Amino acid sequence: MKRTLQRRLSLSMITLMILLPVFGGGSMEQILASPVSTTYTRAAEADQISIDVASLERLYRYVDSIYIDEVDKQKMFNDLASALIASLDDPYSFYVPPTMAKEYQEETSGVYGGIGTYLNKPAPENKDLSDPSTFMITIVSPFPGSPAQRAGLMAGDLISHIDGEKVDDLTSYEASMKLRGEPNTPVTITVYRNGTSFDLSLVRERITTPTVDSGVIDGNIGYIQLSEFTPQTGNQLLEHVQKLQKEGIVGLVIDERNNSGGAVDGAMQSANIFLDEGKTLVTIQGKKGTMRDQRYISTGKAEVPSSLPIVILTNGGSASSAEIFAAAMKDNGRATLIGSKTFGKGIVQDVFRFGEGFAQVTTAHYYTPNGENIHKLGIEPDIAVEDIQLSDEQIPAYEQLMTDQVISTYVKENPEPSEENIRRFASLNKEKGIDEIILTLLVRNEYLSKMPYDKRPIADPLFDTTLNRAVQFIRTGR
Repeated sequence: MKRTLQRRLSLSMITLMILLPVFGGGSMEQILASPVSTTYTRAAEADQISIDVASLERLYRYVDSIYIDEVDKQKMFNDLASALIASLDDPYSFYVPPTMAKEYQEETSGVYGGIGTYLNKPAPENKDLSDPSTFMITIVSPFPGSPAQRAGLMAGDLISHIDGEKVDDLTSYEASMKLRGEPNTPVTITVYRNGTSFDLSLVRERITTPTVDSGVIDGNIGYIQLSEFTPQTGNQLLEHVQKLQKEGIVGLVIDERNNSGGAVDGAMQSANIFLDEGKTLVTIQGKKGTMRDQRYISTGKAEVPSSLPIVILTNGGSASSAEIFAAAMKDNGRATLIGSKTFGKGIVQDVFRFGEGFAQVTTAHYYTPNGENIHKLGIEPDIAVEDIQLSDEQIPAYEQLMTDQVISTYVKENPEPSEENIRRFASLNKEKGIDEIILTLLVRNEYLSKMPYDKRPIADPLFDTTLNRAVQFIRTGR
């Protein structure tokens, strides 16, 4: 009988109760909300807090009585809460005001009401009336099974109006919010396709953002891209793993590059797919005296045979929950890490309701199964592959290349995205002061941008040196 990941994952010291994920790494990571509320105060600290709060109350009341205009008490409350947490000088602790609470909850949970699509909307100041894609919403890709897909929306379609209102002056965020709404509510969009406009009426549904994508590369090697971790990632990952196994893969590459984190329970559920019972996933240690120390372990039998080699790709953008997953797999001997050192975010935030908003506060460090605190240190890969990036000396040459539109002109004149055309571009422009490998990546990316989203390859080992090294490792074991 198929077991769900929620049933399979057990905790050695505590039962998970609620997850309100939080952003982290470079973008603030989604992380586990505290499953237990503990009170720890020393008498002296409590007395000082009481004194300070009483003083603030007197100040508040005095200002309220003498200020020339009416005091906006809701704004005062939100600003006081924001200032209190900001005084910690911790970039990962903050207060989310009521005006942003719904968006915050949707983003962190990965669940919202909408039509289900990735979209792109250029900034209004970049509008070019001769090019509709610069001021309309572009459908990058509809989610499988979503209202958008069922209504026939396709990658590359443009949306000019939402409920009769032009989208020209909307930001990407504003456009996204207008398409979102409560499930079972209607929204009408005007679609612009191949010079023709037509209206579509859709009903919003509960949408779960996909965080996992997969495919087969190099003939028989499974490739999975983990873009972030949400509470749904574990189940999404299991479905992709089972599908790839049915296709007879001989190895698996899990790409966590630029995965800035996500829900800790999503990372643990993901690791639990590959580990047998009793393996340490992560240990969390809080403030002394708070009884917050917790060790999380895997349960059940692994869904993937131990004979299947697994490689995890990492770089400096792999952070927090992505590091928890990588460390759990690496330290338990289940995966080989290839790439560059991870970001190094080894701290935990609790998220809780405060007023009509949310507060996020750093409460603990986490430790890898081997007992390492990676905060500000990161995780070193087993096999290092240097990141390909422009050096400071190459930036002027790159700027000139873009100003002269060398890449886009070449792609227009040579529209076939063949290996020959890509390598020829690099050879023709290698004297411009940019490494050939970077030139191949630049022109390859230009070719990919011209392809319909659903036609783009899931991965490209030929020009991706880190992925190529992973394929080599799976094939040879070294």
